[in-house]
Amino acid sequence: MQDIAQSKENASRTILGVRIEDLSRDSAIALIDERLAAGLETKICFANAQALNVACDNPDFRKALADFVVLNDGLGTDLACRLKFGHPFTENLNGTDFVPDYLGRTDQTLRIYLVGTNDDTVARAAEVLGHAYPRHSVVGYRNGFFQDRQDIEQTCAEIRQSTANCLLVGMGNPLQELWIAEHGGKTGAKLFFGVGALLDFQAGRVPRAPEWLRGLRCEWIYRLAQEPRRLARRYLIGNLVFLGRVMADARR
Repeated sequence: MQDIAQSKENASRTILGVRIEDLSRDSAIALIDERLAAGLETKICFANAQALNVACDNPDFRKALADFVVLNDGLGTDLACRLKFGHPFTENLNGTDFVPDYLGRTDQTLRIYLVGTNDDTVARAAEVLGHAYPRHSVVGYRNGFFQDRQDIEQTCAEIRQSTANCLLVGMGNPLQELWIAEHGGKTGAKLFFGVGALLDFQAGRVPRAPEWLRGLRCEWIYRLAQEPRRLARRYLIGNLVFLGRVMADARR
């Protein structure tokens, strides 16, 4: 992905060993569209503090991200940029907001396939996205729980048969990015987004934080309050670990 930074006026920022593009929202949308128009396979990861922590602990994930367009997501990544480079990223490009914005603004006509969450939720997300973005087509969907490799291979064949050119994969990281890295090329699609909980948000299964809290880039506080048992370790312990890591990274 070395051509990405060279193709724009932006610089990339390497944080905890992960190369993150420093792009405005408009530039990120234009970059993705340019790559699609050129027929280039484009895999998007949104790097928040959790993802960067996982990249530190999981060499396979970190290696896979070298072939992704990695965009900054949230306050933690912004803080890391400030500590290491003396300034924040140009814009917060969290996936929960960026992906819907991209679908609304892209010059491309997309045939979208959804992979993730459970059967009822992904079906509802497909319905919501289909109504919200009628210029595109949601050509298929399935849950994010695979029984075995044969199940994965069958799904890849179904996606290829659907002629989807865009996959939204919501399994959480690192699973979604590793799945895209290993299996995306078998689907025939060209654009892949690792979308985390986006499908749950779109389906209304998980509520979003109030806009004022989102504006402060503190949606994680709201999510922690909603699901304390599941998210306490990620956000409370994980954020402290992340802070220690970025402070050490900034001193190098």
